[in-house]
Amino acid sequence: MNEGANAGFSSNTKATLMVACVFAVVASLAIFGAYKQARSKPGSIVLPAGINYLGPIPSQTAHFPISQSAPLKTITVDPSTPWVEYKGILYPYAFSYPESLSFGFFPNDPFDSVAIFWGNTPAQENLLMRVEDLNRIPNMASYVAKPKILYAQNWWKQYNWKDLAEVTEFTNKKGLKGYRAKYLNQNDQTPFDNVFFEVPQRPDLVIWMTGKLLDQSTFDKIVDSVSWGTLPTPAP
Repeated sequence: MNEGANAGFSSNTKATLMVACVFAVVASLAIFGAYKQARSKPGSIVLPAGINYLGPIPSQTAHFPISQSAPLKTITVDPSTPWVEYKGILYPYAFSYPESLSFGFFPNDPFDSVAIFWGNTPAQENLLMRVEDLNRIPNMASYVAKPKILYAQNWWKQYNWKDLAEVTEFTNKKGLKGYRAKYLNQNDQTPFDNVFFEVPQRPDLVIWMTGKLLDQSTFDKIVDSVSWGTLPTPAP
């Protein structure tokens, strides 16, 4: 009687173990498959302060074309909205912005671009700013040794603008020298401002900003807050 019971118990135990092993193998394969699928898709990791990781950007499209068309409406900001600071990833720039805006950045972008998330439009079309390396932009290396006002006066020729309307020189509240340019589109309108800042001790760099999506007062306040510092020393 005991031997039969022990035999039955042993048989049941073996069957249970076999089922458990099969289940473990199936679960492991499912987890591995999900991992591989997740690895194959670009991530969208939400970071603090409303900043989103947009994923690597192909090097051949890093210098995004800039549309000269104005949006149907612009983003307005409630005056009571708190402002916070954004710092560059690759370059030591910083600026303040209303925390209600949602930004995105491209870690592999050599121009350290910042995009605004707005509606269903592609983030690549909604750039707020980028650091333009004149040595990386085709036919722009000659401007490294030239006054940057000339760069602002001729920048429109890279894109689908019709002509230059005006360029005015100014200095923002952080002491950066800049140029505010207005370009004519194909309808002879100047839909929004483009701003160019000189970078201290870096004649090969220009900070470019556009007011395409923002109301004028919000854009002007962001422009006034732009600063350029030094990169932190890496920890030993």
